[in-house]
Amino acid sequence: MNDGAKAPDSGQNGGLRAARAEIVDQLGRDEVARLHDENPVLDGAAVVGSLAIFLALAYPLAVGSVRDPLWWACLVLQGNMILVLAMVSHDVFTHRKWLPPKLRWLVSTVMMWPSQLRPSVYDDLHLTHHRALGTAQDTESYKHGINTRVRRALFASPAMVVQHLQTVRRQIAEANARDPGSERAAFERKVWWGILALLLVSAAVDYRFALYGYVLPFVVVLPVLNTIRVVLEHYDLEAGNPFWVGTFYRTGPVTRIMFWWIGGDCHVIHHVYATIPWYRLPRAIRLIRPILLRNGVFEHRSLGRLLVDWFSARRPHWSVPAASQAAPDRRGTA
Repeated sequence: MNDGAKAPDSGQNGGLRAARAEIVDQLGRDEVARLHDENPVLDGAAVVGSLAIFLALAYPLAVGSVRDPLWWACLVLQGNMILVLAMVSHDVFTHRKWLPPKLRWLVSTVMMWPSQLRPSVYDDLHLTHHRALGTAQDTESYKHGINTRVRRALFASPAMVVQHLQTVRRQIAEANARDPGSERAAFERKVWWGILALLLVSAAVDYRFALYGYVLPFVVVLPVLNTIRVVLEHYDLEAGNPFWVGTFYRTGPVTRIMFWWIGGDCHVIHHVYATIPWYRLPRAIRLIRPILLRNGVFEHRSLGRLLVDWFSARRPHWSVPAASQAAPDRRGTA
C-alpha cells in the first residue's frame, strides 16, 4: 500500500463477523432485525422525489440569471442531486435489490445516468469493495494514488470528470469482455442511449437545459462534493480493527441529507450492516456508536479539520489521524 498506509489482511471479513457478533450480543437479535426493516413508501419517495428534484432544478438553471444568488444555489444543489441520485440507487437497488429485476435495471440506470455510471458494472465493483475492504483486491484502492496536494486539488476540480469518464469507459469495456452476452448490460445500453437522445433533444430545443441543468453542475460542482464524500467514507481505516472501517465523523442533518446517509458515521455502520435502509441509520448510529467507541474507533466532529488534513496531504487514504494516536484510550473526538 502506498505512503505507508496499512491495509487489513484477508481476515477482515472474519473480523467483521466478530464485530457483528458483538453488536448482536449488545443489542439483541430482535433489535438488529428491526434496524433492517424496509419501508417501501419511504424507498419509493426517495427514488421518485430525488428524480423529480433533479428534473425540476433544470428549469431555474436554464431560464435564470447568473446575477441571481438563487441561481448559484440551484447550481450547487443540482450538483449535489447528481450525487444523491447515485447514493439512493446504491442503497435501494445495489444493496437491497428493491423492485423486480428489469424494473430495477431501468430505474437504477436512470438514476445513475447523471453520474455516468452503469449500474451492473457499479454493483459488481461496489460489492467487491465491501467484500475486500482495505485489501489489495478492494476496487477503491486506486484512491491511494490521490496522495499529494496537487492531485487532491485536481481531484476536486473538473479534471476529476475527465479521469472519471475514462475510468468508467474502461470498466464497462472490461465488463463487456468478461460477459459479452449479458442481458442486463444490453438493457442498460439501450436505456443509456435513450436518455442521451432525450438530452440532445432538450439541447436542440434550448441548449441551456442541457448545459446549465446538467453539464455545468456535473463538471464544476460534483467534483468538490465527491471529494468530501471520499473523505467521509474511508479516509480513516485502521488495519486489524473491524469496527474502524471508515471515517467516523459525526454527521448532522445537513451532511446526512447531502450524502444521503452514506458518509461519516453512516458509512461506518453501512460497512458493518450494508442492508440497513437509509431511514434506519440514525437509530442504528445511536445504538452502535457506544460499541464503536469502546472498540477504539476515533470520532471526528470537525469536517473542516478533516478537509484541511486531506488537502494538505498530511496522511494517505486508509490511515488513522494523528490525534487518535495521542488519545490514551484511542477514543475521542476531533
